[in-house]
Amino acid sequence: MPTHTLTRLLAIGLTSLTLAIADDRPNIIVILSDDMGFSDLGCYGSEIETPSLDSLAKNGIRFTEFYATSRCWPTRATLLSGHYSSALGTTQVSIAQLLKPAGYQTGMVGKWHLSKSATDNGPRQRGFDAFYGTISGGGSYWHPETLTRNTEPAEIEEGFYYTDKIGDEAVAQIENFAKKDAPFFQYIAFTAAHWPMHAPEASIQKYVDRYKDGWTALRKQRYARMIELGVINEERWPLSPPEKRVKDWDTLKHKEWHIRNMACYAAMIDHMDQAVGKVITALKQTKAFDNTLIIYTNDNGACSEHLSGNGWNTCNNIIRMAKEQGKTLTVGDDVNVPNGGPWTYGSVGASWANAQNTPLRRYKANVHEGGACVPCIMHWPAKLKNPGTITDQRGHVVDILATCLELANTSYPETRDGSPIVNSDSTSLVPTITGKKQNPQHPYYFNHANTYALIKGDWKIVREGKKGPWELYNLKVDKVELNNLAQQKPEIVQGLEKIWTSYADTHSLR
Repeated sequence: MPTHTLTRLLAIGLTSLTLAIADDRPNIIVILSDDMGFSDLGCYGSEIETPSLDSLAKNGIRFTEFYATSRCWPTRATLLSGHYSSALGTTQVSIAQLLKPAGYQTGMVGKWHLSKSATDNGPRQRGFDAFYGTISGGGSYWHPETLTRNTEPAEIEEGFYYTDKIGDEAVAQIENFAKKDAPFFQYIAFTAAHWPMHAPEASIQKYVDRYKDGWTALRKQRYARMIELGVINEERWPLSPPEKRVKDWDTLKHKEWHIRNMACYAAMIDHMDQAVGKVITALKQTKAFDNTLIIYTNDNGACSEHLSGNGWNTCNNIIRMAKEQGKTLTVGDDVNVPNGGPWTYGSVGASWANAQNTPLRRYKANVHEGGACVPCIMHWPAKLKNPGTITDQRGHVVDILATCLELANTSYPETRDGSPIVNSDSTSLVPTITGKKQNPQHPYYFNHANTYALIKGDWKIVREGKKGPWELYNLKVDKVELNNLAQQKPEIVQGLEKIWTSYADTHSLR
């Protein structure tokens, strides 16, 4: 036998042996929710019923120092590529593209928001064997635009509600994965609780009474529960003052309309948690639950946006439908029209969002803690150490890629299809999962919508506007960013600014 043929056969044999030995590699499910606040889950202090995610937290790890990029599409690009980015470009490679050749089955359900079509840089071109969801960002939950199965438009059946359908489709993928003796990677990207406020009426009514005291009382109630749960403490996490856009509840008009908005928002999260429950049940029924790492997190902090016009080009299809059917579509804050149904297109608003972010400052699109610090739960019965832990070790969505690669026994490549790709910014979080320590000095970088930040060790610098002054916070004692130390410690600001500038100059963060 020629030497080169023997060498090739040996290589194939060794690869097969490696995968056989690695049969105990975990399945990995990444669940991403949308536009939710830091305190919106029951296990983080909320009054909203989230028993499925609470059960994962009870038997998993809850993070209090986990970060996203502060907005939808940059978080998605950063999560999938392991590189700080606002797009999934040609020099980047996705988790699915890396795990697939390592022997993983791959599937995605939900919101893509990283391309204009399903056939050009869509999920199927980015390594996912199967996809069901929307290509665009926000949209109706009753009639979402760009609903797609793989690369073809998907029909909307009677009784359709997008969040419920995401759960059903995720279950179908898991059942299909179970037919093969190979691990799987699944990415479930909910649109809940992104505007518009859409939910079944019975689910909205379930929550109306819980919000009759308003957003100021809700913040205090959540804050007390967070302390009771041990998620936060009063010394490091004092309750921040209300944001400037928060209205005075006592003098507010049309309280019932505002109450319903928050009840609708809660109902959307409730349905998202029910969908997660379906996924958990499917994993148990297919005997995959124990060896599946589930990572749940959010794409940014609570959303303060108020809508008008065509909702930033997200409801044009509903405007056309309304015209065709002789209906009236209400977009934005019309106190005469209750939100929730298919012919409404409103948001929960800045005042409720401040309560959703308890006790943090700012909102989505800002890289202060309220925009960038998000809940994260990790659950893995087979290997997770110290279940039920609330950890203050740091992590970021950028780290999910390296975590997946380490668990899959594969590595980040230097090229893709013969062309160089960007270096990874991802650091594996396996040490936290297995009861070890992360490097607390590892830096994390933030840049979005003219807000900028760097976190390294105990310190964070953050600024609003390209020419704005850097603020400095000691996150070890001031997680809520109330005490700006920039004037007292200019040398720390200068040192961190130098690190940030060096990275920004080579990574287009400016």
